Amino acid sequence: MDNRKRTTGICIVLLIFLFFSSGVGQTIIRHKQRPITTLEGDIQFTYDDNIFLYSTKDLNDFKRSVRTYRFPFATSDDFITTLTGIVRIRLPKAVLRHRWTQVLTLRYRQHLFAVNRMKSYQVFSLNLSKHFTKQLGLGIGYSLLPRYLIRFYRDPTSAVTPPSYITCDFTEHLFTAEYRVKLPYHISLTPFYKYEICDYTKKFDFYDSKAWRFGFVARQVIAKQIELNSELEYKILDAVGPAPDISYEQLYWSLGTCIGLLKADNPRIGVSYGQERRKYVTDNPPTIDPFHRDRVDKISNLKLELKVRLSKDIIVRSIYELEMRKVTSPYKEDIDDIKDYNDNKFILGLNLRRF
Repeated sequence: MDNRKRTTGICIVLLIFLFFSSGVGQTIIRHKQRPITTLEGDIQFTYDDNIFLYSTKDLNDFKRSVRTYRFPFATSDDFITTLTGIVRIRLPKAVLRHRWTQVLTLRYRQHLFAVNRMKSYQVFSLNLSKHFTKQLGLGIGYSLLPRYLIRFYRDPTSAVTPPSYITCDFTEHLFTAEYRVKLPYHISLTPFYKYEICDYTKKFDFYDSKAWRFGFVARQVIAKQIELNSELEYKILDAVGPAPDISYEQLYWSLGTCIGLLKADNPRIGVSYGQERRKYVTDNPPTIDPFHRDRVDKISNLKLELKVRLSKDIIVRSIYELEMRKVTSPYKEDIDDIKDYNDNKFILGLNLRRF
């Protein structure tokens, strides 16, 4: 099954490239000598040292083969190949009978894990955007993440000893709407709203949830070579429960900057830092749900990025990402031994564009 998914993902990306490189593709791409379709391909290689986001204590147990039934996988780290194909189509005015510029974006992305192939996953998405003027725009979109494996959890329906650990995965549907506006002093502001549905595998359907997310992204360009960016998002997640109940409220913010024009022989350097503060809001008493009652998670993210443009249509990037979670609970003193984690990613990517 994993090999079929792997082959399917590679074939989809290659077929997109071949189609738009052929005579038929070029006929669709060009309309009255004007390019109406843009094709992008992206390949990314990642080393992730903690793919299941285990705590330091659990990682040490895995390495020392302590209670091995908790870790039915080959390695706790892995190499990941990510393939992305993007088609952007500028719709002729006659399609939707509006005088505004309209762009339909189709995106397919597949993450292929070298060793832990059960962890591989795909994302499908589409977006329709309208540019009313150079300063105003609107976008709506939908993305599908099918059968994403989080990690292995204890089987809640099993009473055997030692306990059985099984895969916990979910399917996510995400609907988005955003409004883009350009302001004076080279500032762009994008308020957004997102509605998220997560459907977990049957044995973990008490995790099924719906979430409402809203916030904004802001950018400012200074002297054409420095970009400041920030994001703020508030999220309310309502889970089915009743126990465990993972309902929470979360505030996320990030600040970053990029320096450079991303021209040939002129690299672009970026750094950003963000943090999520998640507070679980279950009404369950601590005797029933000690892992979630009044629990607070703080997840910090640091990202360093270097981009170099080799030509008009080729960009190479190198990225380092660090994610850290710190958990506190008044009812589980040792919860940090279970829930705290550090995750390091080292990424090398190549982006290709064709018109």
